[in-house]
Amino acid sequence: MDANRSAFQGGNDTTPQGRPQSAAQAAAVSRNPQYNCHTGIRSICHLIASREHGDMEKHVADLSRWQAHNTEAKVSVIAHPRYQNTLDERVHFVPLNTDRSRHHPTLVWRLANHIRAGEYQIAHGHGSKSAQLLAAVQKYTEAQQVITRHNVRHPRDKLASAFAARIAVSRTVVANSRLTWNIIPNGADISTQESAPVDIDSVSAACILVAVRLLKLNSVVPLLEALLELPQVQMTILGDGPDKARLVQLANNLSLGDRARFTGNCDKIGSCMRAADLLLIPLHNESQPYLLAEALLHGCPVIAGRVGNAEEYIPAAYLLDNLEVPHLVATLRGALQDKKKLRRDFARAFERASNELTLAHMAQATWQVYSKLVD
Repeated sequence: MDANRSAFQGGNDTTPQGRPQSAAQAAAVSRNPQYNCHTGIRSICHLIASREHGDMEKHVADLSRWQAHNTEAKVSVIAHPRYQNTLDERVHFVPLNTDRSRHHPTLVWRLANHIRAGEYQIAHGHGSKSAQLLAAVQKYTEAQQVITRHNVRHPRDKLASAFAARIAVSRTVVANSRLTWNIIPNGADISTQESAPVDIDSVSAACILVAVRLLKLNSVVPLLEALLELPQVQMTILGDGPDKARLVQLANNLSLGDRARFTGNCDKIGSCMRAADLLLIPLHNESQPYLLAEALLHGCPVIAGRVGNAEEYIPAAYLLDNLEVPHLVATLRGALQDKKKLRRDFARAFERASNELTLAHMAQATWQVYSKLVD
């Protein structure tokens, strides 16, 4: 079989088939606080060229923070100045106006200068535009270049083939790729989350947590309509957005009362997850990978659509095929009719998450990709 068509390439923390290392192996690695003491990695830079503050930007902030605190390497992030306050104080920030066109000669020239001046051994680009920019400076710099693919479209294979190493956040995002990828899921760090108790209890027999931006396009309306047919269920909706007032009014019109609670953005989401019977992630939620990881790490079962790495962790009976009200009602009712069975069904997912969906696992697997390029 052609290598570029073969099974996904794993890092040193995976088997040749991409299966994660054992818990014992992971624990042995995590006991080494200076993770690069046996490698020659001294300097790394990450490149972000997006205009948003979403999961990809969170991924870079978390990864660079871990690297800055757990290795001896100099860790830098090259990005637009608007991202500086999202980064850890130990991460060296290099401002660059990435809002310019990727073809802008000044942008390419300045990026090349930054990479040369930093004497970076690894230049790690995140997303399509970052990959395009790194490709443009390849002949002007000596850094080994790594890219991470965060969505199913970009960077495409023609561009991705130019890099020394390629990472993807799930098998789904590279399902149609002919190249070899290191599959490293987004990992969450729940140790810093607020653990104070939260008030989401009610007289209802079950509580569903929904974390979503409040837009009709995010399919909150069918969730409220499904709640009408689940009289013993309370739904706590975390999040905000421009349609919040209209959705609250809809809930009132449906006479849902306290069974539909809109709590706004919550800084205690970990406590909410531990208190809820399950987390429901609507289809096409841009934050699904992190929500899934955090929920499973907190021991909260999840119902979600078949996107990202959901099918790898969520049992089939708890996957959504659509947001039609009858399908929602049937799936939720089936999940909540026996809470002990619900937790038994997710026991394996909880165990896997503790080994595979942590920030430490993500960062260590990424480091091993780097090490192969430098050693």
